[in-house]
Amino acid sequence: DYRNCSNRKLFLFLQILLHLCVLSLQVPGVIGGSVVLPCSSTEPDQDTEVHWRQNGSKIVYDIIKGKDSVEQQEPRYKNRAETFPEEYKRGNFSIKLNDLQHTDAGKYTCLIAHSSEHKTVELIINETQTDVVTSSSLLWVYIIVAVLILIMLIAGFIIGYRKKIQAALFSPVMPEDKEQTEINV
Repeated sequence: DYRNCSNRKLFLFLQILLHLCVLSLQVPGVIGGSVVLPCSSTEPDQDTEVHWRQNGSKIVYDIIKGKDSVEQQEPRYKNRAETFPEEYKRGNFSIKLNDLQHTDAGKYTCLIAHSSEHKTVELIINETQTDVVTSSSLLWVYIIVAVLILIMLIAGFIIGYRKKIQAALFSPVMPEDKEQTEINV
């Protein structure tokens, strides 16, 4: 019994740790831009209740029995937050925030009522698009730089080798080489 209890506690602890690590996500956005904050359920149900909150209390969006409910929505989200109703049946309850502002930065929680699932997304707001550097764009920079360096090395090798060949072909015969040639004849 002690082992079973201990194993259950360990399993529960690992589940909570996994839940906290995997379900926390950062999404970058820019002032005036738009972002999609992802939220999906492993148990799709079109009639489910989903509640989006910012920093634990501000009502961003509610979906009640598969219908949008914005009556209690914070005024600053009016006409800026939208969902994808055609995706509800697939368990996708993501929201899109438009015309991003500095005050939109923070943690957003999506609570799916029927399953007690909740997802946390951190929205990070940058001034301009150039502030948002993704790892994939940085990877492309590295690839392009590596290719350019490789091209320069190959070109340098070809030019150096070509000069050696030209020097060997067009070098004047030295007088001592001429004497050596006459002796051999």
